[in-house]
Amino acid sequence: MNLEPALHDVIDAGWCPHLAMLLQRREEVAPTLASFYGLGAQRNGWLFHRSRIDGADADRRGLTAAGLDVAALEAEGRMAFGEIRPDVTPDEWVQSWEPELERALARGFDAAWWAHFAMGPDEGVIERSDPFDRAWDARFRGRPCVSLCLFIVGDLAAPAQQAHLDRLAEMHDCVLVVERAAPSLVRTRGR
Repeated sequence: MNLEPALHDVIDAGWCPHLAMLLQRREEVAPTLASFYGLGAQRNGWLFHRSRIDGADADRRGLTAAGLDVAALEAEGRMAFGEIRPDVTPDEWVQSWEPELERALARGFDAAWWAHFAMGPDEGVIERSDPFDRAWDARFRGRPCVSLCLFIVGDLAAPAQQAHLDRLAEMHDCVLVVERAAPSLVRTRGR
């Protein structure tokens, strides 16, 4: 799924947003992430993917199968993978990534392009991610970071999709939704 048209204006304007994206199926995750990281690589971004514990190798394979040259990016020091412990607190989680950002910027990258494994479709799992997204937003807002949070929500009727958009709008600069097989950017209120 090509994210470049939807992100072109905000990224080219020098804005480093905290994004969320609603996906319908798990099969959309790897192509979406491959597009996101590919765009980041084109824009001198340092790419950092956060996997579930013991999931980094599977994520590497998925991104590679979706067309991202993960092996070359890692060999060049342009991409890294980290695994998230299940017992980490939101504050520990965001604090642990700050040194990574500083090292990447010191090495000459313009920004970090961060993403993590997709949340959902279980609504409880999605809701448990809220404190992490809020902590992330508080720590990295205004910093040279482009962050993408993926949420698998299935096929939703308009009211249910709007409820997700409203909740995610509180802690994300923009939310991407898939319309007619292409992502569309929805700017959030007050951000």
